Amino acid sequence: MLKFKRKYTVVWIALLALLATCQGQTQATSQPQVNAKARRWLMWKASSPTTTVYMLGSIHLGDKELYPLPDALESAFNASKVLVVEVNIKKIDQAGAMKLVQQYGFYPEGDSLSKHLPRNLSDSLDDFCSKHGLPRALLDKFKPWVAAITIEALTLQQAGEDPNLGVDVHFLDESKQPQRIEELETADFQMTVLSSGTEAEQQELLAETLKEMDKPKEHLLEIQSAFLSGDQDVMVKFLQAHNTPKALYKKLLDDRNGPMAERIDGYLKGKEQCFVVVGAAHLVGDKGIVKLLQQKNYKVELITAEAK
Repeated sequence: MLKFKRKYTVVWIALLALLATCQGQTQATSQPQVNAKARRWLMWKASSPTTTVYMLGSIHLGDKELYPLPDALESAFNASKVLVVEVNIKKIDQAGAMKLVQQYGFYPEGDSLSKHLPRNLSDSLDDFCSKHGLPRALLDKFKPWVAAITIEALTLQQAGEDPNLGVDVHFLDESKQPQRIEELETADFQMTVLSSGTEAEQQELLAETLKEMDKPKEHLLEIQSAFLSGDQDVMVKFLQAHNTPKALYKKLLDDRNGPMAERIDGYLKGKEQCFVVVGAAHLVGDKGIVKLLQQKNYKVELITAEAK
């Protein structure tokens, strides 16, 4: 049974909001494992006449099976002057996170989730909460996108995932002066993006989340298998297979990739080696950051690092 703990919910909503879309998320529970021999990481090396920028695809929540990371990743990180992440989640406190969630994801007094859901979706939510021991009333203040993220966070916690074991958190923990930490975005901006879906899109997101989280361990294994396959095409197919509303998918990924690529372009015009950690979904595909940098005539090489 899931135990609903406010302090964990607030933190995970903030963390997951920093994710973009299809994300992978310690409790003493059995967890699906990917064969260690099959664990292959994708990292890209972008080069300019003045510097090098490494770009590593991340999942923002993970488990102990992800570690240790391949030496090639750690070496590139240790040699870099700047660690660049989507948002430095180590700087986000619970009070600040809760304020953002309330601002963008809570219904005003007198309104509630129940008043906005069609009957079939409301019934599905009731069934899910009953099955997983999640108090339905505690979700009623949330808009559909926050309800979906909360359900995913708590269900993946049950499946053995931990935000403290995410790849970006690993490198944030490892970073020490004089290495700097810089951000591609702000938490406020990402909350704005996540909350920008129409009511229909948010309801569709909630419906798909309920389906996927009904069998969380199977879903988690699918995420890890795609992420650690070392195959760009597998990752792209995994993303395309998810039923995130197309318009919302565009807002969460495609529309953010351009500004992220511009920021990385700025680093490539500088002289400091940088190590960029972003959600893997932002890097791959025809509209991903790698392709956008190649279109700017940067040399971008794929480095496949196999875990020991």
